[in-house]
Amino acid sequence: MSSSHPRRRTTALAVAAATALALAGCSSGAPGSQANGSARSLTTFTPSGPGAVDSITWNVFQGEPQTIDPFQSADYTPNMINSNLCETLLVQTPDFRIKPNLAASYSNPDPTTWGYKLRSGVTFWDGSPMTADDVVWSMRHNLTDKSSFYGYLYANVASIAKTGAAEVTVRLKRPDYLFNDELASFAGVVVEKKFHERHGDKAGTPGVGVMCTGPYRFGKWARGQSISVSRYDGYWNKALPRKVKNIDFTFLTDDSAITSGLLSGQIDGTYGPPMAGLAQLRASSEGKLYSGPAPLAVTLVVANHKGAMGNADVRRALRMAIDWKGIGNQVYGGEGTPAALQTVPAVYGFAKDELTAYAGSVKADGSARIEEAKRLLARVPAEVKAQQISLVVPQQAETQQLGLAVKAAADRIGLRFKLDVVPATGYSNYLYDPATRGGTDLLYTQFWPNIPNPLDWLGLTAVTGGTFNQSGYRGIDALYARAIGTKDARARSQLVLQMERKLHDETDPMFAGIELTNDVWLGNRITGAPAAFDYVYYPWAAHLGGTGK
Repeated sequence: MSSSHPRRRTTALAVAAATALALAGCSSGAPGSQANGSARSLTTFTPSGPGAVDSITWNVFQGEPQTIDPFQSADYTPNMINSNLCETLLVQTPDFRIKPNLAASYSNPDPTTWGYKLRSGVTFWDGSPMTADDVVWSMRHNLTDKSSFYGYLYANVASIAKTGAAEVTVRLKRPDYLFNDELASFAGVVVEKKFHERHGDKAGTPGVGVMCTGPYRFGKWARGQSISVSRYDGYWNKALPRKVKNIDFTFLTDDSAITSGLLSGQIDGTYGPPMAGLAQLRASSEGKLYSGPAPLAVTLVVANHKGAMGNADVRRALRMAIDWKGIGNQVYGGEGTPAALQTVPAVYGFAKDELTAYAGSVKADGSARIEEAKRLLARVPAEVKAQQISLVVPQQAETQQLGLAVKAAADRIGLRFKLDVVPATGYSNYLYDPATRGGTDLLYTQFWPNIPNPLDWLGLTAVTGGTFNQSGYRGIDALYARAIGTKDARARSQLVLQMERKLHDETDPMFAGIELTNDVWLGNRITGAPAAFDYVYYPWAAHLGGTGK
């Protein structure tokens, strides 16, 4: 997925200093930079909490969701809530593995058939057992309903059928060895058939909610205030502690209000606490701030090949001139690390060995290489260099600082560059609407994939038809098609490596930018939440417990 809204926000006051920072090249050695931030050890799980807690308040940092219908959930806020309500056939764990879940097991008897044996003893919150009919209805809804965000992942599906009392079989038009893993996202969500048929497009709205199998059940949605959920005591997975009985999800978006709420204990926890408040939170005795690994990248997307960004040397030179190290330290508070590849390590998955070795061979420290970039530009035709390059970023302090740093880099190597700052509320139109985007050359994005699988990342960003391939890049289409249809993981890894080499060499269609960590703040009363970025599809709240304080 991509979000036009950063997980972390800075105060508007930071913009005033951004120009000076950018013109200084984001010098990573500047006084006050938190260069040691990325060196801190990362935590996958916070310490477990043995105590029971009646209720907590948890803030979702992007504000109130439009819906909690899981078929339409594809951003931080709805997913942070839904991941505790609605479950998937497979599950992606905080250590970035994919395991059986509502499907107790699966099989691949031939290249175009996937069979799923459903777990017994699973019930919806109303006490009804989960059946193969519910699973078939849910999968077919993803396949056929145009409002579903995940329908594109069913492109190779020919049929979905109940083939036993607790068995579902999916037949494909062609081999697709990504499809099964995608069922660990909401492509594999299971809802109660009769509930959704009864409520139709009202499902997921405040007065209706949802009917699922997760460890927490929907309670009440007070529009503009909170969504309340309560522990489902009939939940099947007894391995999850579920020590917290009730959770109120609040929707504060103001940095100061969030930080004050966390420090005062009015808010017990949050993912993505405000960057402006990180220093206060780290120093506070009212709770603890943890950082965990994440499949998150802040980067620039090449949106137009018709202008100067259609030239590979211009793309290489610009990326080379940007001080990614300084941006990671100053714009992202020391929690951003220069990325070696467009795909980040948390999603290397089955290709981990190959991609880790390749990333190590091309990795640099992220400092600006101005003279090298100028030499590269010297061989670019004058008429290409004369074309103006435009970058659009949303009007938020963090993204404006990033944009100013990129502009400063372009200016230093003699490129004509224009930075456009647009209202944050309308920025997503630039990502998704070609008419709005027009001839824009570069776009800011903060990207995360559906699952920890490099083919998911590549399919979204670099393959024809990919949701975030705004320029229509086609360079790896053939390799990608081969990889999707290749069963042998080692052979598939080699194809992924070829694609990553090509994308790196061409610096297209996405720059290798900044890898981010994931932050979680836990007040003194609670602990146990995963610190790793897994809260968008995994029932993280079921791990919370009391500390006894």
